[in-house]
Amino acid sequence: MKKPVFYLLGLGLALFLGACDKDSDASNTDKLTNGQWKITSWVAKFTFNGVDQTVDVYAQSPACDKDDFAEFNTDGTLVLDEGATKCNPIDPQQETGTWELTQNETHLVVTSGDLSFDAEIVELTDSKLTVEYEVNQNGIVTTNEIVFEKI
Repeated sequence: MKKPVFYLLGLGLALFLGACDKDSDASNTDKLTNGQWKITSWVAKFTFNGVDQTVDVYAQSPACDKDDFAEFNTDGTLVLDEGATKCNPIDPQQETGTWELTQNETHLVVTSGDLSFDAEIVELTDSKLTVEYEVNQNGIVTTNEIVFEKI
């Protein structure tokens, strides 16, 4: 499973949309560690040859990637699970890594295998997590915005 945040994840997380009192009372750590998260949207934006590009990474992902999920454990470990369907049957069902919240719980830092990123938390509620991070590959800076929903 060598994918940013999940798929590439190879993988945007500080605004709150307090839909209810529970969201406003819980810390970001509590919200993040209370359940499993699945990607529901992933958009990548970059400029190539002077032309702005937007790619819907999620829409282009195979169904076998869309059931993958992540679990952020209270001890700082991260479990990435292939879900019910694996794209490659020989891939492990799960991979582990680490996570931490930094910068007053406004950034999520994840490391797992080849995956490593520091994402800004754009939104985190009890049921939704939106993160944004940049990747520089051969001088092309790509801004990724990824939305997770609790399952």
